[in-house]
Amino acid sequence: MHASLGTVLIVIAVIGALALVLEHRDRAVAVVALLAAGVEALIAFGVMSVSVKGLSLGLVLAGILAVCGAICWARSTGKTAVTAATLVTTVGALQVLFSLRVVG
Repeated sequence: MHASLGTVLIVIAVIGALALVLEHRDRAVAVVALLAAGVEALIAFGVMSVSVKGLSLGLVLAGILAVCGAICWARSTGKTAVTAATLVTTVGALQVLFSLRVVG
């Protein structure tokens, strides 16, 4: 099995968002992060195909991950929630940078 960096980042985001849903008190933002990560995973693994003319869906989903992760991080107090929020924020920010071709 071959795993690219993008695939590994998506799996990390899904696991981190799931941990946020399970550990975070305010679950609304964590659920949005989990939905964005889940859609990314479905697209990456070829289960779902979505295209929107004139809109970079990868950039939008990555931005949602970064913002939701940052909000959860700011509101978190427990070690698990802080770690999961940090992972989700970092993955989202890296994906935004990759989408904008700043890095990679």
